[in-house]
Amino acid sequence: MFYLLNKHSWVTSFGIIYQLRKKFWIKKIGHTWTLDPLATGLLLVATGNSTKLIPYLDKKEKTYIFSFNINWLSPTWDLEWAIEYVDDKILKEKEKTITKELIQEIINTKFNWKITQIPPKYSAIKVDWKRAYELARNWKEFEMKKREIEILSSKLISYNFPEIKLEMTVTAWTYIRTIAEDISRELGLEWYVTYLHRSKIGSINEELSKKLELIEEWDYIDENILFPEFSKIEVSSKQLEDIFNWKELTFDWLIEWEKYFITFEGKNKSLVEAKDWKIVVIRNWL
Repeated sequence: MFYLLNKHSWVTSFGIIYQLRKKFWIKKIGHTWTLDPLATGLLLVATGNSTKLIPYLDKKEKTYIFSFNINWLSPTWDLEWAIEYVDDKILKEKEKTITKELIQEIINTKFNWKITQIPPKYSAIKVDWKRAYELARNWKEFEMKKREIEILSSKLISYNFPEIKLEMTVTAWTYIRTIAEDISRELGLEWYVTYLHRSKIGSINEELSKKLELIEEWDYIDENILFPEFSKIEVSSKQLEDIFNWKELTFDWLIEWEKYFITFEGKNKSLVEAKDWKIVVIRNWL
């Protein structure tokens, strides 16, 4: 099953998982892309054999609404650690030159399409088998590798010095705090994120989400809503048995490299991929 939770701030994604596991007495559970402790919004959780589909959800685009201030600096780039003030004289001079039009121009010219970014050291990325934030908090020296991401759409919601508020739809593995950092550096100032909210995962928005304290076991999200790109193949009981034994079945109408849900009596039973007009099993579940 999949559950779409609307996470509140000051709780980790792992904390949400722990509480849901305890609430539903679930043994096998996982979630898609982690949200920072102070971030809010959509956290998609999978239970049981649905966890096998998490890798395909991780790749979906996500939409964020976020605000950052350009007058202070935080080591974690958010409100988790102490804030250091920027010199007032510098701020007064910058406030005269930084306009809404300038910010929009920077976003349009330098933060559209594909860009490279260096993730923050205070992140959940693993470095030498340890979380980066654990190394950073223990004052360990290490480097974060560059990665290519894509900004699919961006919108300047508001600008009222020193706060900038944006909405962006981005590809997987994008770090919003890094985007805030890069924009701030274009403006010649320091920064920290004050608000970060994930509002969409793929085409799924907050209307289907539930708060942890309100969610019930029957509030799961249908796999067909989460994976509209996967077509379906209804099979017989004999064909299903062959698929569960990881045997290849031939269909002359398959689209090469397309993924399909194998269904039996209307229920998804397997995820397969087409290769040479045969289905190759990727994941099976009961």
